[in-house]
Amino acid sequence: MTPVLSVRRLSSLTAADAAVVAEIYDQAFPPHLQVPFAELAAAGPADDLLVGLLDGRPAGFAAVKLLDRHGWVFLRYFCVARSVRRQGLGLRFWRLLLPAVRELGWPGRIAFECEHPEHAPDAGERQVCAGRIEFWQRCGCFLLPVTDYVMPDISGIADPEPMLLMAWDPAAGGRLAEAAVRGLVLALYLDRYRLEPDHPLVRRALASVGG
Repeated sequence: MTPVLSVRRLSSLTAADAAVVAEIYDQAFPPHLQVPFAELAAAGPADDLLVGLLDGRPAGFAAVKLLDRHGWVFLRYFCVARSVRRQGLGLRFWRLLLPAVRELGWPGRIAFECEHPEHAPDAGERQVCAGRIEFWQRCGCFLLPVTDYVMPDISGIADPEPMLLMAWDPAAGGRLAEAAVRGLVLALYLDRYRLEPDHPLVRRALASVGG
């Protein structure tokens, strides 16, 4: 019998379930890509954390942020627990996440950062990064033409990291207009990372749109 998967907001779960989600987070992301879990757990008008429950137990989560000025949702983190990977759960969770985001009253367009295979430290990591991109493409997401996008240091322990940008937009047909891409890049840097428009990372990324 196929386990039942559902999605609920972290704020509606018990403290014990929240602790399980925090453990999944710690196992899934290296320290230089983490912010304090309490920051993710603090839901607000523009931030929420949606938990995938497998037969009622936390099995994954998605941290989302509203980028209201351009009508996008930023997927900060998305993962499933190690113990249930390679069972098709990621795709199932993604398909349930889309209506869950809309139920928040947020836009149906989602963007996120993906680690760049060309900047992976070794062949094994390149394969892992490429596998993540393939997963997102199976989900119906597509790469955005921004060749010099760099994620600022969010942990205080690492250098800014080159990333790829990907998006889900069912109305785009797998391709965004250049103006829309530029608007999204600005929304990420200004709304998510609180950088100024003339910051070098912002200027470099905008100059690479379409490249």
